[in-house]
Amino acid sequence: MIRIIIIALIIYGIIQIPFIIKAYWGRRKYQQKIKDGERQNQKIMEEQKKRDHR
Repeated sequence: MIRIIIIALIIYGIIQIPFIIKAYWGRRKYQQKIKDGERQNQKIMEEQKKRDHR
């Protein structure tokens, strides 16, 4: 009985691994997009401040 449960958990884990990796990579790409967006926003804000000073 215990052996069946262990085998089922191992199979379940093997099935889940690709989904976990995909979710991890998707989150990293999403965070990178957010960082790039923040950098662009900072550049735009700095340019607007320079224009306002003139």
